[in-house]
Order: sequence, then C-alpha cells, then structure tokens
Amino acid sequence: MNALKEESKDNISRKEVENELEKFIEYGVPIDQAKQTLIKKYGGVAVLTSSTPGERIMIADLKPNQPSVKLLGHIIAINPKEVTVKGENRTIYYGILGDESGTIPFTSWGSINVEKGDVVEISNAYTREWQGAVQLNFGDRVQVEKTDKNRLPKDAFEPKELKVNELRSGIGKVDVTARILEINSHDADVNGEPKKVFSGILADETAKAQFTSWHDFNIKKGDVFRITGGYVKSWKGIPQLTFDSTASVKKLEKSKISKDDLESNKMPLHVLVEKRGALDVQVQGTVIDVRAGSGLITRCSECKRVIQDSKCSLHGKVEGITDIRIKLVLDDGTGAVGAILNREVTERIIGMNLNDLKKMKQDDILEMINKLLIANKIILKGNALGDEFGTSIIAQDAKFVDINLKDEAEKLANELEDLI
Repeated sequence: MNALKEESKDNISRKEVENELEKFIEYGVPIDQAKQTLIKKYGGVAVLTSSTPGERIMIADLKPNQPSVKLLGHIIAINPKEVTVKGENRTIYYGILGDESGTIPFTSWGSINVEKGDVVEISNAYTREWQGAVQLNFGDRVQVEKTDKNRLPKDAFEPKELKVNELRSGIGKVDVTARILEINSHDADVNGEPKKVFSGILADETAKAQFTSWHDFNIKKGDVFRITGGYVKSWKGIPQLTFDSTASVKKLEKSKISKDDLESNKMPLHVLVEKRGALDVQVQGTVIDVRAGSGLITRCSECKRVIQDSKCSLHGKVEGITDIRIKLVLDDGTGAVGAILNREVTERIIGMNLNDLKKMKQDDILEMINKLLIANKIILKGNALGDEFGTSIIAQDAKFVDINLKDEAEKLANELEDLI
C-alpha cells in the first residue's frame, strides 16, 4: 500500500486490494508481478526493476521461478484452452516455443496475436516449475512482438532426430521413424469447420507412443513412416506426437522396423518414475504393500465407478456390481510405483475366479492376497500413467518371477568374491 499515491488510498480498501491480489495469484501470476500491476492500477508508481529490458536468455538456460525473462524464439505450436476459475470461464493459450538451444512449453494467460511459425521477441515472461520441468508463462506484463525470421540461426528450425523413448512433452520439431500399430479417425470441430483427425499408436524398437495427425497422409496400420516436423505433448505422462500438413511424412520399407522388434519395453522403475508415464511397459519388482481398496469392491452399474452403500456420486442409488481388484506398490530397488490389477489379471495371479471369491469374507480375501504377494517378485505389463500423486501402472498382465535358487546362490557367491 505504501507505493500507492496518497490520493488513491482514500478510494480503495485493503480488502479490495486483497481480493484483486487473490485473483491474480489464482491465474498463476507471480506475486511480485501481481503487486506491480495493482500499484499501477490504483494510481501508484510501480517499481519496474524486474521488467527492465535485459539480456536475451536461451531456452536451455531457463530455470524455475524467474520473475522476468527475455527470449527470442519461434512458435512451434499454439492452441486455445477453456479453463474455469471460481466459476468464471477464461480462454488461455498453450503451446511450444523453440530457439537454437531447445524448446519449452508455454502458457499465455491472455490473448496473444501470434501463429504457428512466427518468430517472436518476448519480454517480461516468467517461469514456474511444473511436474519437475520448467514452464514458461505469459502474464499481463508480457510483451510479444513478431520479428524477422532471419534473427534466429538456421539450426533453430532444424528437426531433431529422436527415438520414440526420447519423446518428452514440450519437445518441438522432431524427426521420428516408427511403425504404425493402431490408427483410427474421428471428426473434430476446428473454427466452426468439420475436420477429420487421425490418431493411434506408433512404435520403434525402444518404445511406443500415441500420435495425432491433423492431415490425411494415407497412414495405414503396419506401415513404417519417417515423420519430420511434429511436436510432442503428453497425457498423464504418456507422450503424444502431434503433426499437421506442414510436416513431412514419408513411407519407408516395412523392414526398416521389424514387427518382431516391438516387444513390451522393459524398464527399471526409476526410469519409469522419471518419465512419469509410458505405453506397454514391462517392469519387475518386489511387492511391498497391498493398498486399501483391494479385494471385493462394488461398482456402479452405469459408469463402473467404485461405490459405497449402493450410492454413486453421479447416478445416486444404483444396483451395484461386485468386482475384484488388487492395488499394490512395487519396488525394484531403484524406485517404486503403484499398480492396479483388474478382475482378469487378479483372477489369473491368485488362481481363483470372482464367483469363488464371493463365497469368502473380505478379511480372508485380503489375508490371502497379502500372503501370496507381499515380499514376492512379480512382472507387470501395462500402461503407466502419471499425475500429481505419482506414477501408476494399469496392469494388463501379471505373473510371478521364477527364482532359480541355485543360480541366485551362484550370483551371490560371485559378487562376494569380487568384494574380497
């Protein structure tokens, strides 16, 4: 309040200022930036030391929680998104910015007059940390100006050749060679016009990923393509390669990537936790916990959500359907993840079906599951999803690891000899 002019103090209350400040913070504006904006709004003299034009920063050098940064880059992707804050609808924009050092995802909390392919000079942007990565944000103080394409070196626009397991959210201008495992199409509304969108799963010998194509490249299941000029988003940690008519999509010989090379990707748990998600992975570890929510459960007959006392949060009083599942924690010594085993996988690993389990008490079922799984090694196959609570595997298969005691004893003896 001290920075406000004397005449402005009589016209506003502390409560009003606090309410305004709270709104800015809810929209993700850094507190220092929000304060400066309110000072100017109410007639004060803002201290603009943080917005004084400074040296350009390379994207690769950005760190979390920088209050004011200046960048030069090109817009690799930009899309609108509707969000709701305290019941109010708001349009924000998200995309990917690139320069000669790398790429970064950005969010603009207001309208910006830029398009894909524009080279822009950005002042007074700020950074935050999101899920362990730097996120670039454009608040109300940001200045985004289009500039000449020649201000960026040629290599800023060159695609980067990557394997599928190297795809990460926020990477732009990628060059990927992969086999198409699944493809389907659906109609989408783009600026009021219908457009056919193609999506599916692609893979190479390192991993699998989702893809979305906003152009009909005549992509067929089983074919191998080199896709140049796409960018990467993610959903729950699973990478998604996105490309449109500006990309180059070249069909190659199927022998370039053999179908036999596309087995489930075996992955240590610390790598999976770092990636936050993946398609069709195989992990191995020791079961260290069987979590609450395991055993017999009841699902809503309409939406299949787990319910209590025959009441669904969406459908009210319903006729419940009995089901079985296991929720566990797996540890391989390098990291730990949660896992959910559905009815089919649960029946297979415990050797009993749901009808048999219905005849047992819940406590007896849980005791059996604990005795069977705790401290035992298992192999899980499935999709791994990541969120703010961590990484979980939705298991599609599970089996116990066969341990050869003689081989294990020999390995241990060899390790001990190396230590002596």
